[in-house]
Amino acid sequence: MIENNSLQILSSFEIFKGLTEVELKEIHTKCQRVKFKESEILMKEGQINSAIYIIIKGQVEVCLPEQSGEAKYKRPTKVKLAVEQGGDFFGEYSLIDSKPASASVIATNAGELIKITKYNLDNILSNSDRIAKIVYLNILKILVGRLRHINKEYDEIYVL
Repeated sequence: MIENNSLQILSSFEIFKGLTEVELKEIHTKCQRVKFKESEILMKEGQINSAIYIIIKGQVEVCLPEQSGEAKYKRPTKVKLAVEQGGDFFGEYSLIDSKPASASVIATNAGELIKITKYNLDNILSNSDRIAKIVYLNILKILVGRLRHINKEYDEIYVL
């Protein structure tokens, strides 16, 4: 049984499912806990993002905001993509492909999250093939689950 509260939190996240206590301790040393306020913009579409964020508590909305100013195009309205809460994560796209954020993330409730920079996560994953395999497999399973959910939503919208 994991005694440390922070390690218990890490072990409860789907992204770290299957890791040992020793492996969780290694990840824990590279984590930063961050509190956020309601309506706070945690990530902006198009900006460079170099971290993954895992929500401990609170809720965020992942969206494509209405574009303005010098953007190439303008959305007529904000497009809500998802609502994420405790245990969910965001920032993984940029973490994997090193491209700017594909969406914005705005807090809908105050809360707290764990931030792991790309640099720190890359160090952990490059030093342990086992951790890398487990974490990337878990991310892949979660992303596939999200896509299946989207497919189901499309079926509900477009089935006559």
